[in-house]
Amino acid sequence: YAASEVRLSLRQNILIPFVKEESIPYFYKRLVEIGLAEAGYNSGLDITACPGTDTCNLGIASSTGIATELEHLLRSEYPQFAGNQDLVIKISGCMNACGQHSMAHIGFQGMSIRTPGKHVAPALQVLLGGANLGNGQGVFADKVIKIPSKKGPDALRLILDDYLEHAQQAPYQEYYAKKGQMYFYNLLKPLADISALSPEDFIDWGSRERYKKAIGIGECAGVVIDLVETLFYEGQEKLDAAADSLQKGKWAAAIYYAYTSYIHAAKALLTAEEIKTNTHAGILRELQDLARQRRGWGQFNEFESRVLKLNRQAPDRDFAFEYSDGAKAFLEWARATRKKELDYVQ
Repeated sequence: YAASEVRLSLRQNILIPFVKEESIPYFYKRLVEIGLAEAGYNSGLDITACPGTDTCNLGIASSTGIATELEHLLRSEYPQFAGNQDLVIKISGCMNACGQHSMAHIGFQGMSIRTPGKHVAPALQVLLGGANLGNGQGVFADKVIKIPSKKGPDALRLILDDYLEHAQQAPYQEYYAKKGQMYFYNLLKPLADISALSPEDFIDWGSRERYKKAIGIGECAGVVIDLVETLFYEGQEKLDAAADSLQKGKWAAAIYYAYTSYIHAAKALLTAEEIKTNTHAGILRELQDLARQRRGWGQFNEFESRVLKLNRQAPDRDFAFEYSDGAKAFLEWARATRKKELDYVQ
């Protein structure tokens, strides 16, 4: 009844081209039978979502789960958007944007959020104002605010209610551009409060288990982004290189590799605490400051002086072995400490 051809669109729809007009009733009947005849193609109800945490190891939070929830909300509370092609909603489980959220009128990006008690909950970055203008022209969405994932439907309600009340038939992208980023930040700010999350807020959409942030190699073109574990791995590589240099009697090289292992391990701990620094001096100073604040880290109160001891010692055999042993002990301690923290959060 067509041309034996099926196409998949960028918005995750199935197109069957070249259907004869007299065959359309037959097609509609068959689509109804398999649950694919609902109105809303290429409209506000037609949400694009990447696989997210369902199957992609790069996913930080559920994409299909929240997409299903938002589609249900739209169909039940905002059916008028079934024919509105001026509203595009897209969702990605991480920053790689496989769901194209950064080019949507309303976009959601999967993230995690840490509560004051150091517990981790699934979260969504809300992005607004993006658009595909046609003819190769587009607008990137603004990152407006981060909210717990379970607040996603409430966020969409606030956005759409505001749009319906004030936009006066203007396309959403024009309305957003007129109001601006801070207007919507203030509109959604109450949803960002994480001081009193409920147990339900720690369970992601489509899941029955407590949220656990675990990132690895994904389905998309992204790379491994578990930066903390990657830094630990690189620290171990440097220790292996130091051991090889010790075997060959290359004392200065061994000291250098041990030093870089210290840096990688320290940066891993800082990254886990969301402390950003890229200079070696900053890493040493920040880790020492953190050690003075944390119970059980007292042995590293003078971390900066310990690591920079290489500037005060000749690169001889004894110091090379001593310094390498210190770097090894620190890496092992850092990994064990990180594991204890993750076990506590879970």
